[in-house]
Amino acid sequence: MSITRLPAAGAFSLIEMLVVLAMVALLGAMALPSWRAQQNQAVVDEAKLVLQRLDLKQREYLLRDTHPATAAELPALNVLSETVAAHYRLEVVIQDEGYRLRLVPIKPDMPTLGVSDTGVWIETAAPELGSAI
Repeated sequence: MSITRLPAAGAFSLIEMLVVLAMVALLGAMALPSWRAQQNQAVVDEAKLVLQRLDLKQREYLLRDTHPATAAELPALNVLSETVAAHYRLEVVIQDEGYRLRLVPIKPDMPTLGVSDTGVWIETAAPELGSAI
């Protein structure tokens, strides 16, 4: 009498598992750029809010002391937002007619943000990947 084995019910073969793993990896690779773009946009949105707060502080300082504050006299970025401080540094450009606040990116994949004393917003797009800087 010979014994015949029936396949175990509910078990997956090694090939089936590898196919599923490959599909998950492919979907993950397709979703990663979109996820990263969403992360960068969230940082940019938060940086704009921080820049608005810095502009308000600069205007308060200007009314109180009749001259614009330097970057050292304004609140530090890491106090306002650790996320923004990890991606940007603050520059204050004081001119005869006013001032300009700029958040300059530390990493090249983020845009430069700025606001002038007249309230004009400036956003310089991040360079495209593979382009000359």
